[in-house]
Amino acid sequence: MPLSRVIEMLVQSNEFKNLYKYNAASRTALPQIVLPDLTALYPDKFTRMASGDTIFHASLDADFALMEDLIFQHRYYESFGVWHPKVDLDKRVIAALVEGLGARNCIELGCFSGPVLGLMHDRGIAVTGVDVSHLAFLLADAKIHARMRFGDLLDLDFPETFDVFLGMDILEHLNPLKLDAYIAKIAKLVAPEGFAYINSPMFGPDSTFGTVFQAYLPEWRAAGDTEYWREMHCDPKGWPMHGHLVWASPTWWEALFARHGLVRDTLIETAIHDNLKGFFDEKAPARRSLFVLRHADAKPDTAAINTRLGALLAPLMTAEGITSQ
Repeated sequence: MPLSRVIEMLVQSNEFKNLYKYNAASRTALPQIVLPDLTALYPDKFTRMASGDTIFHASLDADFALMEDLIFQHRYYESFGVWHPKVDLDKRVIAALVEGLGARNCIELGCFSGPVLGLMHDRGIAVTGVDVSHLAFLLADAKIHARMRFGDLLDLDFPETFDVFLGMDILEHLNPLKLDAYIAKIAKLVAPEGFAYINSPMFGPDSTFGTVFQAYLPEWRAAGDTEYWREMHCDPKGWPMHGHLVWASPTWWEALFARHGLVRDTLIETAIHDNLKGFFDEKAPARRSLFVLRHADAKPDTAAINTRLGALLAPLMTAEGITSQ
């Protein structure tokens, strides 16, 4: 019997249901994880603002390592309810974008159970996924399960380069002290004429996508936009909002990639924004903070790519009744 069938039988067993909450609506099992109150464990690292918001002060480099260790030690990402295996418009848009960039193969960092990988697979794209969540592999579709790799990107080896590296809401979860190593690895994985498509929360203005998120903490505004910020916005128990360890401006992110030879292709970025204006406005405003990056010496056929992107994205928007205006 296939391994996927064995896992399915185990998940449906009474023993498993007694150990785990079962969400009948989404047909997924969610671990029963209770996160400790970090503000009680490390009171000297937190302050409460007059607004009631909780701030973690990473005054030392070791504080980033501490928070990273706590996240993995207490299985924070196994308890998080934002990621889900449901295929929705957002995931169909992402798969179409990757195809529009001309991908014959694609690697996705933070793929979770692989819904985008599955859509790309159906489009004929050879896929590879990377994730650190055990739950992701439990829920993964059989057709792409074998194409998923468990572990830290820095510890994994890949025999090939990729036409597209995909990182959707993932880089901000990494320890900022290690980001140079991660970006260097990403640059090596991107084929000479390939792209990295990155979507991460970035705070403050950008010349291409405008301002999606304001730099709302006074400490961030005082520090400027040439470095990542050491104040993390946290929930009342002291866990970083959405698990984010990196809080920084578009200027800082752009300079980080440029140090490793990856530059933004603003012509392609602009075409994506033109095609998806209605989608960003009506459905997914946070997706507006995107980078399309390529090697500095690459010379893509931008006109052909933009034409292909329009042809692939327009039917998705029409089907949802979304206009580009």
